[in-house]
Amino acid sequence: MSYSVKITERSDNRLTLLFKEVPLALLNAVRRASMEYVPTMAVDFVIFSNNTSVLHDEIIAHRLGLIPLNSEEALRRYESPEKCAGTRPEESTECYAVLSLQASAREGETKTVYSGDLKPVTDPDVRPAYDKIPIVVLGPNQEISLEAYARLGRGVEHIKWSPVTISTVTYSARLTIKEELCTLCGKCVEVCPRNALVMESSKVRAYEERCILCRQCVRNCPTDAIELGFKDDEFYLTIESSGSLKPETIVTEALKIVISKLDKFLSTLNSIKAQSGV
Repeated sequence: MSYSVKITERSDNRLTLLFKEVPLALLNAVRRASMEYVPTMAVDFVIFSNNTSVLHDEIIAHRLGLIPLNSEEALRRYESPEKCAGTRPEESTECYAVLSLQASAREGETKTVYSGDLKPVTDPDVRPAYDKIPIVVLGPNQEISLEAYARLGRGVEHIKWSPVTISTVTYSARLTIKEELCTLCGKCVEVCPRNALVMESSKVRAYEERCILCRQCVRNCPTDAIELGFKDDEFYLTIESSGSLKPETIVTEALKIVISKLDKFLSTLNSIKAQSGV
């Protein structure tokens, strides 16, 4: 069996790959691993020195935890979530990166505190991926001062550690125009949301790679001139990063995790066979 992988879309935070002759179950395992098992940094402990804002400490701590932190370098520098389980921030510098937040509003003014105000202390590479995520609005004479401790974690533990906002596997479309039935009315072209059907040279041309299988063309064709299905051996894997990791890093780490789990499963099976004398 020969397989192939092709990049069909790539940007800073989004990656779409077209897989051919790759089992759907394997791609779904990669999809699940990218959501639940690829580790990233996120705030886990917060120590408040002062908080006179209208939000309780727990609410602000929760918001800080959901801010994506750059984690590319952290994957190599910090201990795994399993090794850091139960470790307090003051007990290990190999598990935690420290960030600080200090902000205040003067008399007669209000101030919005953003993620960009959360500054790295111990590791300049562990910082918010975006600067304009609102944390709290301070009223006149209100102040907030805290230290936040971030560690590696996995999405299976809490969603704040999931590196993706979108992780999907979709079928590749098989789109056919029956020219003997097509009257060139153009209704299918009008309703297609992705321009998968285009009127070219007095005929309707299908671009299967654009199709999202919404079936609007089939529903609106008055002569049933469109056949829409999916290919059994082609699938799209789409990863959209939260900003903590590059999408290609997420796919690579997810594949490593799936391979590791399969190796462990195979080792367990071999151990069972050895014990049973098979």
